[in-house]
Amino acid sequence: MSEDLLGVRHESVADASLGHDQARHSGIRLNLPPQVRDVHAHMRSEVTELAERYRIQEVAMLDSNLPVDWRRAREIAQGFLDAKSTFRWTFQASTDFLCRMGDDDVRLLGASGVSHMGFGTESTSANVLKIMNKRHQRVDEMYETARKAMIGGIHVTFNLIFGYPGEVEADRIETLQTMSDIARQFWNVSFSPNIFTPYPGIPIWPQLREMGLHEPQSLDEWAELPLGRNTLPWLRGKELDRLRRMLDFFLLNNQLRKATKDHPRLRSSVRRVLGAPLRWRIRSNKYSFPWELWVGKKVEKIITRRSLVTGQPLGAEGAEAC
Repeated sequence: MSEDLLGVRHESVADASLGHDQARHSGIRLNLPPQVRDVHAHMRSEVTELAERYRIQEVAMLDSNLPVDWRRAREIAQGFLDAKSTFRWTFQASTDFLCRMGDDDVRLLGASGVSHMGFGTESTSANVLKIMNKRHQRVDEMYETARKAMIGGIHVTFNLIFGYPGEVEADRIETLQTMSDIARQFWNVSFSPNIFTPYPGIPIWPQLREMGLHEPQSLDEWAELPLGRNTLPWLRGKELDRLRRMLDFFLLNNQLRKATKDHPRLRSSVRRVLGAPLRWRIRSNKYSFPWELWVGKKVEKIITRRSLVTGQPLGAEGAEAC
């Protein structure tokens, strides 16, 4: 359990009791015994009791099965509502998770305390999603996920990955423009852009080795693996600087929109000075002489990375990669 600077107590709950549900979602149909369903009820009861006993205000569900079974999520939400729980809870899922739920089901999630959901959207470029082997990701579902979460009062964070092998600037432009449009339509969306991290042993590692990357050769090298730092030999120099600037404009535009949402006077003045130029930059893909960044950073700290579990800003670790 942890407590942040505002005194909010957080807890993480890991539940791996539902492998049967995950198998069923994968196409293996099983008859779940009654005791498994009792485990669900026990988990809800235990979380509610612990939250009340220790005055926990936010629970992060670190559960590999919850995101694949929306019926289970609905059942958990109803249980928390019936128990009159007052804590907030968060979890990660794929965009098709909310798309399989009805609007009333999503409202139930929000009413039960779901305050944030994280999604690994990665990109909106069909080319990048194909080479990532994520053809199940659909742009229309990203829009629908944002819409449904909004009607439930749920904040969402879309994770974005840049620098994947085979990606070109046109793919980055498409992703940033599409995500900017999503953020324009739905106030509840934030973003966490990251540079691709080449973990040794992933399926495309043979390709990465041919591109100049090498796996650690000793335990010491494994311990010093530079996670969170950009080690991609194909994303350096001017190209990396340009990507960073593109991301700064993209994030500043979204954050200023949020910051001025509930302040009409501030909204009119800030948008008059920065809003139109920022949107023009993103639409036209022109980023030279970035005066908007110089001005914008005086009034708004750009958050480059967020937790997909809670949506909270992450520390400076890994900022080099963004």
